[in-house]
Amino acid sequence: MISDRELDDLLVAAAGVRDADLPNLPDDLLDLVTADAGPSLVAAADVGREPASVVAARQLVADAHEARTAPRPRRPRRRTLVRVATAVVAIAAAWTTAVVVAPRESPDPRRTTPSTGAPVSPGEIALVAGEPVVFPLSLDPAPEGLTPTFSRRGGVAAHGSTPPFSVADYSSADGDRVLVSLFPEDPRSNEDYGFRPEGDPTGTATVDGVQAGVWPEAGGVSLLWQRPGGQWVWLLGEGDLAGTGALVAVGESLVDRPQPVGLHFGLAPAGWSVGGYEESRSLDLVSDTDPEQLLRVSLVGREYPGTLDELLEGISFAEPPEPVTVQGQPARLALASGDGGSPYRYLVGQLDGGPFFVLLAPEALTQEQVLQIAEQVTYTP
Repeated sequence: MISDRELDDLLVAAAGVRDADLPNLPDDLLDLVTADAGPSLVAAADVGREPASVVAARQLVADAHEARTAPRPRRPRRRTLVRVATAVVAIAAAWTTAVVVAPRESPDPRRTTPSTGAPVSPGEIALVAGEPVVFPLSLDPAPEGLTPTFSRRGGVAAHGSTPPFSVADYSSADGDRVLVSLFPEDPRSNEDYGFRPEGDPTGTATVDGVQAGVWPEAGGVSLLWQRPGGQWVWLLGEGDLAGTGALVAVGESLVDRPQPVGLHFGLAPAGWSVGGYEESRSLDLVSDTDPEQLLRVSLVGREYPGTLDELLEGISFAEPPEPVTVQGQPARLALASGDGGSPYRYLVGQLDGGPFFVLLAPEALTQEQVLQIAEQVTYTP
């Protein structure tokens, strides 16, 4: 079997070489794809602890974060190409799983809303200015040298059955980290929240006059307490923030000042709300009247080493992808077959001066509307 280094050497020399000219991928490709990436997407979805949409989005984010924080490789690795492409395909597949409906029994291309029974045809959804998406709290002062990303999970069928909760992950390349998780109830009351410490706290601390439980963590420590307004806060500290005193200082710096998530739909369907977002790199909007209707944008990441057309690989299309222009950059737009479920629109492009992105939209939005939405997607790191 050809070695990984030999594959790297071939890639370096492969500029302008067709795919057919490359050697066969190794027999243990699946092991390479899933190696050091944590539980596989399939296994994570099977256990039912998280919806497939969240698992796939987190896998893509983890790859992007790993590429951002690890030393830049001198040569492109074919394994990286495979893993990123696999995560992109998984996001599309998970999106289909999250919003899949039974195959239509009639050839009528229209669909019906569960609330009114009225048919919804492509083009009947109005577009309006999108509302900024924000994380509800800030740290003042913010820990020096740490960059935050934000997530919101739960609350809608596509993101699980728990009430919505929010997570801010402040981290640095040096391993310092504080995770701020906000819950509407005690996170120990529902295992789907993913509250990690087990058993009773090993100690207590006081945060703004409120007693907090203290749990030891592998390489860190965590605090849990209820704020006066009823909201529960779970802090996890690692690195220089692994001490109880450091976490108490972080907890006492929490202020009720929303901060932007970074990813934004400048134009959005009327009557749609935020369904969730993941690590500031994937954002869902869901119809308020029809949860089957979902709009998602996912960033591929600045470190993605592939091409625009490689983001189309592995997707089943009902129609060939069409070359279009989005934000002054080449893009591709097509109707994906849905693999037995509802077809959906699939757009891949690149933000102006930024990373590649994938936009997934229901067929009820026209091609023109999808292009209008894509033109006004923005991202501020």
